[in-house]
Amino acid sequence: MTTVVETPQILSDAEITQFWEQGYLLVRGAISREEAAHYRDHILDLIPRNLALPDHWHSAAGRIKPMRTAKDHTFDTPELLPLWANEKLYHVAAQLLESTRLRVMDGSLGITLRNDSDRDRALSQTLHIDASVPTDVDQFLFSLAEVQIGGCFYFTDVLPDGGGIHVVPGGHRIVEEEARATPQGRHLHQNWKRITHLESVEVTGEAGDFALLHHLMPHGASHNRRSTPRVAQFLRWVREDQPHGAGRAPAPGRYGARQLEAAGPLGRKLLGAEPW
Repeated sequence: MTTVVETPQILSDAEITQFWEQGYLLVRGAISREEAAHYRDHILDLIPRNLALPDHWHSAAGRIKPMRTAKDHTFDTPELLPLWANEKLYHVAAQLLESTRLRVMDGSLGITLRNDSDRDRALSQTLHIDASVPTDVDQFLFSLAEVQIGGCFYFTDVLPDGGGIHVVPGGHRIVEEEARATPQGRHLHQNWKRITHLESVEVTGEAGDFALLHHLMPHGASHNRRSTPRVAQFLRWVREDQPHGAGRAPAPGRYGARQLEAAGPLGRKLLGAEPW
């Protein structure tokens, strides 16, 4: 039986209920609007002034995904690592996962520019899930320890049709129901990367908010019909004892001195560079 740990109660009982019933939650004011503007500008400054995007960056339908290398989308630079160590979001994750011993990961970035094409489609990609469960596993465990929660910082105000992340309210429960109906539940819908039978809604929010999703939540990027680009960073949290190994510590030497200093005491534990 899981023991509920003592952690600051950031979320109300109603918000906790909403997350487990709906599969998502907008955490308001995870950072200030001033901090959001700072990170927005930093990420936009990654785009070359001549707009000649590197070949290894992803760009489709107005959505730009910067890449560190062709196979690495993780931006865990000293400039961005304070976001990984955000105390409010850590306590939210600890409250939901009922453990203070967590890991943080992902770190990908997204810049969504205005796109006037594809007017008949709200989404710029197919609904999918980003589960912490390997694709060589045939079935989910459906346990709390397996759950990954994650989502994205909004560094800009995201109004309707502004490129907000799309989710399926209650979709994580639909995924569980469908997956439990077959021993090969992990592999439905092309390993849940092409979910075409569900309808989604856009999660809007203000600069500084964080859209938080259950790991079985079908979601997808949407077209931005507005002049303001949507700028975001994606992060995920798992328990240290995550049964598929997502919570294991990184290889020694993964993080340099500047990264570890920027992460701070909490961030170093979340990264696995120091023990809990």
